[in-house]
Amino acid sequence: MISITKSILILSLVSYVTAILNDHHTYGTLEYNEYDRPEPIDLDILDMIDKMTVEEKIGQMTQINQDLVLNADGRLNRTAVEYYAKNYYVGSYLNQLARNGDNYDSADYAKIIEEIQEITLSVNSTFKIPIIYGLDHIHGAHYVANTTIFPHGINIAASFNPELAYESASITARDTRAAGVQWTFAPVLDIPVSKQWPRVYENYGEDPHLSSILGAAAIRGYQGKYKSDRTKVAACMKHFIAYGAPWSGQDRDSTVVSDRTVNDYFVPGFQAAIDAGVATAMESYIDVNGEPVVSSNKYLQKLLREKMKFEGMLVTDWKEIENLHTTHRVAATHKEAVRMAIADTSIDMSMVPQDVIFFDSMMELVKDGRITMDRIDESVARLLQLKKDVGLLETDGWKANRDLQKLTGNADDVEVALNAARESLTLLKNENNALPLSKDVKKILVIGPTGNNFGHLSGGWTIDWQGPTDDHWHGKVNDSQFYEKGISVIKGMQSSAPDGVQVEYMNGFDINGVNDNMDEVIELSKDFDAVVVCIGEHVYSELPGNIHDIRLPQGQVDQVAKLSKSTDIPLITVLLEGRPRVMDTIQEDSDAILLAYLPGPWGGKAIAEVLFGQVNPSGKLPYTYPKYSGDVNLNYWRPVSDVWDPLYEFGHGLSYSKFEYNNITYLGQENQEPMQSLVVGEPEKEIVVQVTNNSPVDGKETVLMYVKQPFRRVTPPAKLLKGFKKVFIPAGETKEVVFTVNAELFQYTGVDDIASDTIDNGPVKVLIGEQEFDFNIVN
Repeated sequence: MISITKSILILSLVSYVTAILNDHHTYGTLEYNEYDRPEPIDLDILDMIDKMTVEEKIGQMTQINQDLVLNADGRLNRTAVEYYAKNYYVGSYLNQLARNGDNYDSADYAKIIEEIQEITLSVNSTFKIPIIYGLDHIHGAHYVANTTIFPHGINIAASFNPELAYESASITARDTRAAGVQWTFAPVLDIPVSKQWPRVYENYGEDPHLSSILGAAAIRGYQGKYKSDRTKVAACMKHFIAYGAPWSGQDRDSTVVSDRTVNDYFVPGFQAAIDAGVATAMESYIDVNGEPVVSSNKYLQKLLREKMKFEGMLVTDWKEIENLHTTHRVAATHKEAVRMAIADTSIDMSMVPQDVIFFDSMMELVKDGRITMDRIDESVARLLQLKKDVGLLETDGWKANRDLQKLTGNADDVEVALNAARESLTLLKNENNALPLSKDVKKILVIGPTGNNFGHLSGGWTIDWQGPTDDHWHGKVNDSQFYEKGISVIKGMQSSAPDGVQVEYMNGFDINGVNDNMDEVIELSKDFDAVVVCIGEHVYSELPGNIHDIRLPQGQVDQVAKLSKSTDIPLITVLLEGRPRVMDTIQEDSDAILLAYLPGPWGGKAIAEVLFGQVNPSGKLPYTYPKYSGDVNLNYWRPVSDVWDPLYEFGHGLSYSKFEYNNITYLGQENQEPMQSLVVGEPEKEIVVQVTNNSPVDGKETVLMYVKQPFRRVTPPAKLLKGFKKVFIPAGETKEVVFTVNAELFQYTGVDDIASDTIDNGPVKVLIGEQEFDFNIVN
């Protein structure tokens, strides 16, 4: 059997994840325990490994970028594919196939990938092993033309609806599989501590519980019964670990963080993913406290494999092993970088990705006796087991299902994307009931750079790595198919407007706030009853999205101020942004503010429906919205002693309904003395709160349950989310919302940074709305 090194554990983790998963245990038609997950290696895989050459094994551990086998015109270079298969036995390819503005639909993708497969399988080797192809499909199969693109992860987080995470992932899996791709690098489970970080929008927000629930739901959507269901793909939890807290706020910079913070805030989402059966994982670009994750035995062996019990396949991020030499500067040579990453950790596949230096270094290290065959066999076993599980080792299992290609972009999928956008939109401010727009409003002026542009609705990782807008600096991509499938804000307003309501658009200023025709806009605005200003960020992803100031461009702030001072009509601001940009005077100058995040190409319709009152907003902030540009690391779970002055708190979000919370009870009793006890080790018990819709408007309310421990051995957070439920409450009606509580909700990593199951005796509180219930922990 394959041996996996065991060593003394030096880290620990919060152990409430199983209870989290059981609280939301069904999605689709499967029960929680029916979803497939990685299991011990099959005997036939072990038999294959015994017969393979060392070159074939190392080839399976090698992943290269498609540009090594694509010509400049986008045609496949068959000679190159044969070269890499014959000489390096390459086991995996990745990345977008479209070139020179061409758009490739699922049939186009399948044709190219199947050609790669056929050439690879024709090469003489011990076994004809297909390659596995991977794509960053993080909000739909967005690299494949004519598929449905969904809101980004931050929108799913704002919806607080696990069903939407599940449904969007299920559709993404099917559309990805239709393209001949079996693996998606999603979901993204970093906790974006830094609000300056350009990858905030890919994630499920700053809270570990919320990220855990939504990540697990997405994994079940991507994978389902992936070992037999060929509409499913292997999911990949990323980026392990602590990637979202760069000390500078810049992408890929160092993270400086305590082990306690890693354990209590970064680990839970990944543990939930493992418990949900995630098939693969990707490590992160960064170093943590000076230790690069890609070479860390502490994080990738002791924590991930031994403590968290991850049995799936682990891949590096882009070029990360080489980065040990070129960027992290902890290895004097590339060869030493490979030794550190493979011998010291449990990495299975190197995303090399632009050469074959990994293969060459591995061969030398094996000959030198510095990497053992047992260590290589361990990784190859996991790689081949993954390929078997997704069907690649079956007869013609590498061929795309043409029937799935007929389903891409259907009306039901679009409705899921629309619903995700609708439920995510977050009403931050609504002074004097400026929204919904009243029946007296007959003429509406829409202005601003994000009001007539699909790219600003969708952000990065859409058609192109850097997104599909005219203003990004990598040049215009051919996104004609993208622009034909969606609804901009202005088109949404015009198509959703009630009879007799006129909606017009003028640009006013560009994304940097540079004046275009604002003088004309201000003059014309006097003839309108309301103005909707659509602002936000340029489109970006990863490093190109780095900024040094989280304030919105000053030009945008100035233009909104100028408009506000020049007119008395209601001014509605719509924010389209991937991270919370400090608003400055926009907060005061706007009568209402609607945060749309990055709702996808159909987001314009959802925004219009909310503005006109056809949809009641129900989104809640999945992160803390800072008031000041210096507060880039402001999170609601900060230590209770820290300074706290945000613009809007995590969980904030207004509605057109008025919800009231009453009568919180535990075991049928209201809060009373003596306090109820929560005994460590005892089963969960129910706590119930009544929520009433005291308004004439039906609405959805996300009920949040926090816990708070006023005093403990380690400075406690102000509060911590431990449960949420989104409920529909008709006008005038009351719903009972039930949560479960036990003493383990108050676990944390103790003073020695080892005991993650520390629970201190003493008084604690459960907070729901303005209601609270007092307990006493008994150990």
